[in-house]
Amino acid sequence: MIFHRMLSQANQLRLLYFLVLCCTAAWLPVFADDLKARGFSGMEIALIINVTPITMFLVQPVYGFVADRIGYRTCMLASTMLAGISFLLYLQWSSFVALLLITVCMSVFYNGIQPILDSLTLELAETSPDFNYGSIRVAGAAGWAITGIVTGYFIDQVDTRVIYLFSSGSLIIAFFIALLIPKRPSRKQQTQVSLVKSLRYLNDRTLVCFLFSVLLISAAVTTIWNFYSIYMKENGASASLVGVGLSLQGLFEIPFFFFSVPILQRLGIKPALLLCAAASALRMFLYSVVSVPEWAVAVDALHGLSWSLFWVVCVEYTNALVKPELRATGQSLLYASYFGLGAILGNFWTGYLYDMHLRISSIFFINAIIVAVVCVFMAIFIKPASRSQIV
Repeated sequence: MIFHRMLSQANQLRLLYFLVLCCTAAWLPVFADDLKARGFSGMEIALIINVTPITMFLVQPVYGFVADRIGYRTCMLASTMLAGISFLLYLQWSSFVALLLITVCMSVFYNGIQPILDSLTLELAETSPDFNYGSIRVAGAAGWAITGIVTGYFIDQVDTRVIYLFSSGSLIIAFFIALLIPKRPSRKQQTQVSLVKSLRYLNDRTLVCFLFSVLLISAAVTTIWNFYSIYMKENGASASLVGVGLSLQGLFEIPFFFFSVPILQRLGIKPALLLCAAASALRMFLYSVVSVPEWAVAVDALHGLSWSLFWVVCVEYTNALVKPELRATGQSLLYASYFGLGAILGNFWTGYLYDMHLRISSIFFINAIIVAVVCVFMAIFIKPASRSQIV
């Protein structure tokens, strides 16, 4: 009985989120450092790093459609196993072409994992009122916070390539957990929905305006994700203080994921969306005026509101806009907008301004204005969603 309770569907999903975010926290923040240690130039590093968001943008909508057709469990098993194997390949080859191809292979399967997890969680929340997306997704925040500290220790003891062992190991364990996901009839068996019809359905005005807003916000806040360390060091922070800031960001996510549904049910999706976007604008504005790194760490307290609650709002609103048989397709479009095209544009935008000799703090100020303008756009064009649609 205890064993069955521990491995309930909700706990399976929590464990999967924990493992998948362990994988992400292990490789993503240190990937560029490892490529630099291998002797690649800045342009070569940029090309390899951009493979993941480019793949996210190009592949995710089709991948989500396939998941809706053949089943989430099948896609989850294939993604975790093949992405886990791909991470091990980083230990075998070191040439630019080889790592570029490995990253393409890894990204195709790795990028599909979280949208499928989100779809499974939304499906569970829809049928089980005791659970909600945020209360299950919180396990991922714990995985991120813990792994950042652990991998940092082992990197100091070994070298940066240890990150691929952690990432691969996390996904291989996730594969065995995914075997416990119950088999269900594929969406193809339940309803015949062609790819053309699904994309035509998803191309409604409200969804397009929403995804466009998400894309612009992502392009602006990508500076936080990828240039935070440079910003902190411009203000005189040590590497250890940068690590503390990154770990605290993971901890600040936890309460907002856990209490996300009560917050959304009280505020409503549209007001919560505007609040989170405004918090992102405020966060970047404060980064732009702060010159003491310890104060910048204090600004990180806004991470829970500007990221965690924001992401729950995005997932819930997307879920409210699409039909159940297109749930994974909708989530994949969301991921493609935020982690795909938005991240690509954000990297190029920040890199361009940085090459123009602007400090990261100045770039934060510009991006804060951009997000503030997006807030006005959303206030006008985004429709409210019913509180009853929140799962």
